[in-house]
Amino acid sequence: MRKVKAATPFDDTPGLVGRLNRFLYPIAGPASLGAGHPEEPYRAPVDPVCPVCAKPLAAHAIERGSGSSRTFLNCPR
Repeated sequence: MRKVKAATPFDDTPGLVGRLNRFLYPIAGPASLGAGHPEEPYRAPVDPVCPVCAKPLAAHAIERGSGSSRTFLNCPR
């Protein structure tokens, strides 16, 4: 008797990548999306604090870098 493989979403995909996905799909399964339970929408904090000095971020100066230069966060004294 011949063993019949279960259908995968990659059955019609040609080439090496298709063959690899057809092989791995029964092992890994589909992508896991979400946390698996209902989540509340994200609410940004009203008054965020600096992770370095714990003062409000509104009191900081942020120097944005361009292309290849870095961005600096200047904490108040």
